[in-house]
Amino acid sequence: MQIKVKRRARKAFAAGIAAVAAAGTAVFAVQFSAAAENPSAAQTCVREALPIPEGLVSTRVSAMSDDGSVIAYYALPLDQSWPDGLGAYPRLYADGEVTDVPMPGNHPRIRDVNSLGNGTGYSTNAQGRDVPYVWSDGVLAKLPIASTGGRAEGINEHGDIVGSVQTANGGVPLLWPADGSARVRLPLPAGATSGYAHDIGDDGTIIGAVYNENGTATAYRWGADGVNEPLPVPAGADPTQAFSIAVDINGDWASGQFFVPGAGSAQALGVRWNLAEGTAERTLLDRDVAVSATGIVAGYLPGTPDMAAFQDGDTVVELHGVIPPEEREMQESAQEISADGTVIAGDIYIGDDEAGLANFNAVVWTCHRS
Repeated sequence: MQIKVKRRARKAFAAGIAAVAAAGTAVFAVQFSAAAENPSAAQTCVREALPIPEGLVSTRVSAMSDDGSVIAYYALPLDQSWPDGLGAYPRLYADGEVTDVPMPGNHPRIRDVNSLGNGTGYSTNAQGRDVPYVWSDGVLAKLPIASTGGRAEGINEHGDIVGSVQTANGGVPLLWPADGSARVRLPLPAGATSGYAHDIGDDGTIIGAVYNENGTATAYRWGADGVNEPLPVPAGADPTQAFSIAVDINGDWASGQFFVPGAGSAQALGVRWNLAEGTAERTLLDRDVAVSATGIVAGYLPGTPDMAAFQDGDTVVELHGVIPPEEREMQESAQEISADGTVIAGDIYIGDDEAGLANFNAVVWTCHRS
């Protein structure tokens, strides 16, 4: 059954939108909040709210180019069906301009974008199958895929795209080369029954995860040099028990999530890999963290409530929205980070509507250390 919800803002929601509209760009200083080598140093950040189109509300970030110049996000209408996202409107933001991406289907999302403004993503059709798309030079096109459906999740500066095709046994990782040649099925290692490619670097390195028959995931790299291998787990973890997925790559760094089932918590922890050195490190931030080309990660700092934040070395910097933490219960998070670590995109909470649905605003923080 679908529940139609007519959204009319309550006071907190209206106050949040008013704050965003009145101060779409805000300058503030935040102190290092964990393990700071120099506690007196401050991080000066400029927060910019991405435009909420007239008649729409609650925008969320879904991707950003490695140089931070293009941000993909989506907007939701005032009157929509539950669950959120069925009527989402994907868009790109660059140089102060917004471009609508008319992707059909339910839950449309741009999953990755490059500095040229070319992006890739997928939506769900009426049969419940995912359909992959590419947005290139202002034109949306379906990617060639089997009738069982599939997803497109990563694109590099050259236009190479990675994702997966759905089969009876699960996903099979795919590469759609930029030169237009036939899609390539990436090989699965012995013992793996399925796999997914989530991102691709400019050198052609692909990262994702492979799954065994028990459903346990192992973060995996398909190397540009033809060497394919699982990624290590953080020190102290048993590789045969750990569950890990790599979702973001930037230069020699990759990031994603990691946890050990049955270890007391099912919470996914952030992890970053130095691909050049073959090392893995648990981060102070949780879940799917994004990573810069220098190893800085962005995500959220667990707490009550969770805070959008980034981690540089052993130092964590909180990124604030328009509603003080003590006045909100909803999580805020940083979703994307640029290669140089200075541009971060994420979502801030702007209040609930009368139906109690949380609304968010996509924002970008530009940060410099003083």
